[in-house]
Amino acid sequence: MWYLRGGQASLEDMVPLDLRSALAGFDPTLPIERASTPPASWFVSTEFAELEQREIFERSWQPVARVDEFVAPGDYSSGCLGRNPWVVTLGQDGELRAFHNTCRHKGREVVQGAGRADELVCGYHAWSYDLEGCLRKAPRMAGIEEFDREAMSLPAMSLEVWGPWIFLNPDPLAPPLAASAGPLIDLLDRRGWRGLKFVERITWDIKSNWKVVVDNYLDGGYHIPHMHPSLDAQLDMDSYRTEIFESSSVQSSRSAEAADRRIDYEAGKRIGEEALYLWLFPNFMLNRYGSCLDTNLVIPQGPDRCRVIYDFFFEGGSSEAEPDFIEQSMIQSDITQREDIAICESVQVGLSSGSYDRGRYAPQVEMGEYHFHRLLAARLAAALDRS
Repeated sequence: MWYLRGGQASLEDMVPLDLRSALAGFDPTLPIERASTPPASWFVSTEFAELEQREIFERSWQPVARVDEFVAPGDYSSGCLGRNPWVVTLGQDGELRAFHNTCRHKGREVVQGAGRADELVCGYHAWSYDLEGCLRKAPRMAGIEEFDREAMSLPAMSLEVWGPWIFLNPDPLAPPLAASAGPLIDLLDRRGWRGLKFVERITWDIKSNWKVVVDNYLDGGYHIPHMHPSLDAQLDMDSYRTEIFESSSVQSSRSAEAADRRIDYEAGKRIGEEALYLWLFPNFMLNRYGSCLDTNLVIPQGPDRCRVIYDFFFEGGSSEAEPDFIEQSMIQSDITQREDIAICESVQVGLSSGSYDRGRYAPQVEMGEYHFHRLLAARLAAALDRS
């Protein structure tokens, strides 16, 4: 694998990336006042993207579905986490279960998409599995010897439910979700889940590395006054603060009290008393404000591409959660996301230019971003040591 130094180059400008040297280009032991950001190679190289996919995304809890999508026994949903196809089923006993969605015969995905069925039937040779993952039928296998039917069941995948989501982790040795999300779980539990109802999903494809999107989210509001005029008008930036936890962080800000000509409504109506911006390593963000919750899930698509899935929830039965209020909230979110996309795509251009390598942190605001980079460096260094 190779990475390109700069946007346009000849073959002699292409060099293999030494992953250990790339990791050594960032020193996580320094105080933020002396630290430099990771080198550009972290954001542009194929090798680095593949290492992250294998060692970060295939070893972390990822939200893959909502609980409200599973209504009756037999409901199932499927997808892929990195190289790992998965399927979640709702059993006859009302239990949610997850399995590696690869038929034990030839490896085809057993099912695709979502639906409702009494059993999971592979479309290749009609091997079928019950909702608990056990092999039930293997047609035309007469004459086979030493066939262990139990060993041919679908391997289980770790599943946990948090709030409205179903999380999966392909790593069989993964610690419980609460080990990393505990502070966020407690905080959001206090803000309440029961009244939240899913309203809409919007997906954006962005021409930037996934970490650029996360960095932008975690910069402590640094860019808000400069890049988000309508959001800036809703927040009291003097109250903006960041709290760091082991594998997560929380940014918060009170709503602006004074009227602002940049918006035609009261900031408190949308924001409420306080906006919370919660991040869970590596790529899940939750924004709680007023009667709203929206989430951002950043999925890498390559070194310089990512997909961001936005889910919007509103408190059902709230007088604020009327159609006009929901529409106005989503319009504001759309404005902010388009501004963020423009930022991230422009940053990626600079990272790929060859004229930029490393920058510095603003110590009073970018502590969340530095925390993210340190976690990433530690996980990847440990992976290289294992290998």
